[in-house]
Amino acid sequence: MRTNLTNSSADHIVLVGTGEAAMAALWRLRAAGAHVRWFADRADVGEETVLAHALGGGRIELTFDDPLSASLDGAAAIVIADQRDRHARLAERARASGIAVHSAGTAGLSASTPAGLVRAARAAVGAA
Repeated sequence: MRTNLTNSSADHIVLVGTGEAAMAALWRLRAAGAHVRWFADRADVGEETVLAHALGGGRIELTFDDPLSASLDGAAAIVIADQRDRHARLAERARASGIAVHSAGTAGLSASTPAGLVRAARAAVGAA
């Protein structure tokens, strides 16, 4: 399978989860200036959102929708920082669409490295 981290129509990184690994990924992506669509699974993320937004340009789109039914249009990569098995379907759908998948906090399960995601984030910012 071929993964294209520099898809010219891609303009954001999808982040799924709200744990420690998700926060580390959010901070790293925002520091790179990425546009992030964040699927949070709890409502008390206001402070994290404000602090992450202050890190760089771009935007954070916060949503509480189910990521399994969400459109992946425009996604440069997906970071799954939630270890629930139900997100395996999301990862498979993303990979089938040629979107890189990174499992934050789980060694060996990612199609890309954190550095690769930062490159994808920068490419997405350039495309937007």
